[in-house]
Parts: sequence; C-alpha cells; structure tokens
Amino acid sequence: MKRSAGALALALVLLAGCGREPSSRTAPDANAARADEVARDGDIALRASAIQTRRLSPAIAQRYGAPHDERTVLVVVSLRQGDDATSVSLPARITVVASDLLGREQRLPMREMRDGELLDYIGVAAISPPETLRFEVIAIRADGRRQVLRFHRDFF
Repeated sequence: MKRSAGALALALVLLAGCGREPSSRTAPDANAARADEVARDGDIALRASAIQTRRLSPAIAQRYGAPHDERTVLVVVSLRQGDDATSVSLPARITVVASDLLGREQRLPMREMRDGELLDYIGVAAISPPETLRFEVIAIRADGRRQVLRFHRDFF
C-alpha cells in the first residue's frame, strides 16, 4: 500500500479536525472533523487540506517545516490520477492564495515534498485566530491544463 505525506495529513485532519463552517456557535472544538477538499477533472483529483499546526504533534509540524502554534496553518496539496487505492502523483505548478474576510491576501510559497513515488505540495499561512480563510488552489498540469479548487476554513 502506498503512503504519502498527503495521506498522513488527511489522517491527521480526520483525527484533529480543522474547523469548517460550524452549524452552531458552540465550542470551536465541537466542529466535526473535516477531510480534504477535492476537485475532479475526469480521473484526476486535486486535493487540498488546511489545518492549524497546533492540532498536529510537534514532530509532525517539524517534519513539514512549520512552527507548532495556533497562528500557523499548514496547507497540503496533491494532484493524483486514478482511483484512491492505485493513484499516481502528477507533477504540477501549484499556486495557493489565502484571503481573509477583509480581502487581505497571502500568496503561499509552495514546496515539493516527496514520499517515495508520491508528491505533495506544502505551504503555510499566517493567521490571527479566530479567523476565516478562503483558499484558492490552482494546479497547472504538465499538459498545460488548469484545475482550480476553492474552499474556506474557520480557525479558532
């Protein structure tokens, strides 16, 4: 079975939750755990997840090269072709822009992170909780096709 940094991040998100549109204003940790967001183009899936690094273990945050605190959001992006069990990584030029509710933008520097044959793209955003960020992820594939994924997250 192939494992990747993206799969690890997904598992961490599922375990820790990353806040998404709470249906009520109860305690922030009452938010349901949220998996990654996905945009599909045929059999190609663009996936992204965003989680405050304080919800990760210090060792995992360090592995991703991110500070372990409440003011840092780790963004993990992958582009895969095929079904989930047998997917292969596709190289791409990845751009991620995070904007707050006032329209202030952060263009996240993305770097490659390899785990065997799998490739993920990693970036961090700075926040001042509580905050809502809107993410726009753009992948330009090797064949020149463009794939876009938009989502938002609430951070407490």
